[in-house]
Amino acid sequence: MPNKPKVSVVICAYNAAHCISGILTSLKHQTFKDFEVVVVNDGSTDNTPKIAETADARVINAPHQGLSATRNVGINSAYADIVAIIDADCIATENWIEEIVKIIDGENESVVTGNTKIPNSTFLGNCISGLGYPGGGHLGFDKMWHVDKDGYTDHLAGGNCAFIKTKIQALGAFNPKLTITGDDVYLSGKILESELKIKYNPNMIMFHEPRKDIKSFLRWHYARGKGSYFFRKHVTGFGKFYKLRLWSAKNMVMQYKTKPHMLIVMVPLLIASFIAQKTGYFVQKWSHNEE
Repeated sequence: MPNKPKVSVVICAYNAAHCISGILTSLKHQTFKDFEVVVVNDGSTDNTPKIAETADARVINAPHQGLSATRNVGINSAYADIVAIIDADCIATENWIEEIVKIIDGENESVVTGNTKIPNSTFLGNCISGLGYPGGGHLGFDKMWHVDKDGYTDHLAGGNCAFIKTKIQALGAFNPKLTITGDDVYLSGKILESELKIKYNPNMIMFHEPRKDIKSFLRWHYARGKGSYFFRKHVTGFGKFYKLRLWSAKNMVMQYKTKPHMLIVMVPLLIASFIAQKTGYFVQKWSHNEE
């Protein structure tokens, strides 16, 4: 390593050959130039590592072990003091890294999380995005998670965040036992317990592909439900998350009340997501008890 970069951008990828070129290309057009790209290949069986290598990323090949453990590999392997994480299926705006440095260096913050934008798609896709998935979607980050008047939030978006490396390592970083979902929520709690703060920067924007069909929507929520079984073993006061979802559901109704044609679809989708998550939870609980 001839020169230590200011920022290490970590991308965790598992069979991401179909999408990883998008994020790698967007990083080449950043206004801030002093950074490295670290792609942690989570045991992919496709051409993910080859694509990353041709984009001049530093590729770390690891056995398939899940997103949380893979993120930790990336954090521990980063050369820079500031680590930024973005998902392989996203695209960063050209000032994404600049906005990270502006908060961490310029405002002396330790942790920052960003804003997710979902492009307009089909009517059904827009209804799904209107529920706030993923990353706030069309509903907006501050309608899915609380942001106070000073711009601090209690939620770290794991696929669009940055932090001082040593401070997150001191907390144990992401929990490798949470292989399905909840890893960012768990780390958010650890951050707040340590009396660090999470700054929300609405200008730290990435774009995420919309979810446009019922099957993938329900499959995703089913998986989230299975993950919540393990998540409950590591957190207390789970009721506060139900309150948060009720609050975000109220925000959804208020935001789309002038678009009743969308609400007619969104409310059943919201109910279906709840049922899918509960089904996943009890299936995982039953299978775990059978072992």
